[in-house]
Amino acid sequence: MRKTGQAHRKITQVDGRTLAERVAGFLREQHPLKTAQCVEAETGVSAHTVRKWLEQGNAPSGPAYDALVNRYGAPFLCRVHPDRSDAWFVDVARQQEQQRLERAAATIRQQLAAVMGGR
Repeated sequence: MRKTGQAHRKITQVDGRTLAERVAGFLREQHPLKTAQCVEAETGVSAHTVRKWLEQGNAPSGPAYDALVNRYGAPFLCRVHPDRSDAWFVDVARQQEQQRLERAAATIRQQLAAVMGGR
């Protein structure tokens, strides 16, 4: 029984078809060419299994889902669970994207300095 004043958050369940569509969409974005082979190389999940997700709309099993989370991390979880804006992985994904953009900006600043120095 909940204590008075305690917040209760409902964790939404994702049905299998929706999960499969979201997983397939994420993987295709990550690997537009040879998706199944690339996912196999990165996660150890067989390309045959990945093709079932992509072509037949099957959802990953628990161990396969874990392999995807281990490889693709917070961005994967955000894509598969877009309704969980309060989840820890949203903040992690945001921080990772900020770090990626800061690295890209630093590279561009270096390139700009090299071009300007060669005037």
